[in-house]
Amino acid sequence: MIKSIVIIAFCIMAIGCGSDKPEAPKSDPAPPKSYFPISEYVQGQISTVDSLPVGILKKFTSGKTKDSAFIGHNEFHQLASDFTGQDLTKENLEKNYTEHSFMDESTGFFTFTYQPLKTDAPFQRIDVLVKPGANSDKVRSIYLERSRKINDTLVNERLYWKSDASFSITKEKIYKEQPPIIQQLQVIWDTSAY
Repeated sequence: MIKSIVIIAFCIMAIGCGSDKPEAPKSDPAPPKSYFPISEYVQGQISTVDSLPVGILKKFTSGKTKDSAFIGHNEFHQLASDFTGQDLTKENLEKNYTEHSFMDESTGFFTFTYQPLKTDAPFQRIDVLVKPGANSDKVRSIYLERSRKINDTLVNERLYWKSDASFSITKEKIYKEQPPIIQQLQVIWDTSAY
């Protein structure tokens, strides 16, 4: 009987010590990315504007020249298209940018900043400002910066979308051996901001 117990104990120890490979620690799967879907959000805003019975005011400034007029939905869609491009879809943001976020204690807003992984990324800066709420968060604004070369002109653009109110696109055109030209386009559908 004692002989049987010793043999069984020896077999258990041999089986337990038989593997020289340490077991690899199990890693938790990476948390899913939660990048903000800028293009999709703006498309939702555009659909909301399409359903509102309000005028859409376009203001344009270039140097000392100023002009303003009410526009239709087709022109509104065309002007807003800079905010709805393929580069700003959630999938492309996840592929081409890293996300950082912080909360500003003084304002109570979260800022989500997207930094490009490559120097030739379509946008050099992307910020989304969000106000946390009890039931849901509210997007306050989206800010974008990009630079591009068009023929022999460098164009620096700053794009700003203010939720439920307006958007603006400011362009600085830099020509060879000439002073830069600053142009600003504002499109407003919040009647209190006309």
